[in-house]
Amino acid sequence: MSIISLSSGVQNNLSIMPRWPATQVLIDSLAWQKLQAVQASLPGHLGLILTRAYEPRVSELGRARTAFRRAGICLFGLLYRHRKEEIQDIFGSNGHDLDGTHIDVSFSINGQRVRLLPLSVFTPMSWQARRIKKFDEELSMVLAALLAQGFQLHRNATESLQIHCDLKPVL
Repeated sequence: MSIISLSSGVQNNLSIMPRWPATQVLIDSLAWQKLQAVQASLPGHLGLILTRAYEPRVSELGRARTAFRRAGICLFGLLYRHRKEEIQDIFGSNGHDLDGTHIDVSFSINGQRVRLLPLSVFTPMSWQARRIKKFDEELSMVLAALLAQGFQLHRNATESLQIHCDLKPVL
């Protein structure tokens, strides 16, 4: 496994937009190759956006993410008492602290970024359903292309709309 560092911008027709407060995305080289293949398989009006991959736990960014998670868990628990069983799936590190094969992506349509979760993980389920319906065709194409390249989507509905996916290990 080798990790490569990608700065904001467009590289090999794929947009890199690190999620704040990160300034770069650290990704496994095979996962990066697979994402490039995903982008190449998509119609020209759809663009893939890489937002997050490996974030070492022992770093300023890792400590910041831990603090954000703690605050998020408290707020989510207050707002969505009926969804407490989802907290670990939504606020866990989901492998981002292990290696660069656990990634979050987004997509754009004709250069305009699609925000499936406009309020991040705090987006109400009814809003999520409307966004899925509005962008169903494009979302289906992106997810199918990711699956075809060996990525596995997160089991949680909200995390899967954040398009968190893991590159399945090659056996």
